[in-house]
Amino acid sequence: MDINKRVVEHRRWFHRHPELGFMEFKTSEYIVKHLEEAGIPCKRIKTGVIADIDVGAIETIAFRADIDALPIQEIEGREYGSLTPGQMHACGHDAHAAMLLTAAEYMMEVKKPTKNVRFVFQPAEETVNGAREMIDSGAVDGVDMIFGIHVWIDEPSGVFAVNSGPIMAGSDEMNMIIRGSGGHAASPQKTVNPIAIGATFVNELYKMRVLNIDPLQSAVINVTSFNSGNSSNVVPEEAKIRGTIRTFSKDVRDEIVNRIEKLKGIASSLGAEMEIDIKSMTPPVINSKDAVDYAREVVERLKLKVVKAKPTMGAEDFALYLERVPGAFLFLGIRSEEKGIIYPHHSPRFDVDEDVLNLGVRFFLACAGITNIL
Repeated sequence: MDINKRVVEHRRWFHRHPELGFMEFKTSEYIVKHLEEAGIPCKRIKTGVIADIDVGAIETIAFRADIDALPIQEIEGREYGSLTPGQMHACGHDAHAAMLLTAAEYMMEVKKPTKNVRFVFQPAEETVNGAREMIDSGAVDGVDMIFGIHVWIDEPSGVFAVNSGPIMAGSDEMNMIIRGSGGHAASPQKTVNPIAIGATFVNELYKMRVLNIDPLQSAVINVTSFNSGNSSNVVPEEAKIRGTIRTFSKDVRDEIVNRIEKLKGIASSLGAEMEIDIKSMTPPVINSKDAVDYAREVVERLKLKVVKAKPTMGAEDFALYLERVPGAFLFLGIRSEEKGIIYPHHSPRFDVDEDVLNLGVRFFLACAGITNIL
């Protein structure tokens, strides 16, 4: 098998056919078709796929790839560009699925692994719902260790980055509603303006990170939406505020949530009511030391470069697998100034350096005990 050719073929098919979370029908059909042709037993979990190669080994290792796309309109002119208007693989999930599918085919067509292998093709990572669905359906049952790769624009092409401990942040979603009393804008004394109260609330949120959180701890508190009113002479009844909280520590997260709840007093003191809903989306991605040591050993055995990963405040529901079994989440650099691959994840110009995707395939194969990879 020509690994380079196969992985690029898969990646380009996935890229041309992007589908949003839990809508990956064509994507999962493509994956199942190729797994079945290779003789690998598999089952569908909604639009996800779980497959197994059982060689009768004592140890079972799992690999996970996410398969969903984003609601982004891709730039025009690419040979392998999205064929679906308004949808695009702008985060590299097409590359993740291609690397794992190619590794699975290699294990059946060329050389069997020395460990039992579980392949998890997960839907809906972008909405952080897919991992729960897969776990509830047995994705990590009987698994000793799990690994995942994310292509990473912040690292040079071909460089692996990994580190033990927290590597990606936990994520919480904030939704607030301030209810005042509307009326004519010319008579502010007869109204309770939720916009003014909301502005005070937002300022307090941003001050919280500086004044109330240990400066040695990492945290992000960011407001991303503030909506209220639609007229210049009407004071509205409500203001709605949305935002995100990102932390590496449960204690820091709980401290932030408690302090935000106390900010309800701002609204009540000014004659308004306030609802605060903070929803936990995903915990931090915390790599286990044993899994990271194993991953480093594998990368070095392949004579590839591996560096210490820099933690990011981005979130990933791979964290949920790591709450169940030891594992490691690695970054594979895809940044190439020479090829113009420099644009960030979730950009309509995002792309990957296809020449390094074979390295992700080789990592999966070596983790499964396959040596002398052709």
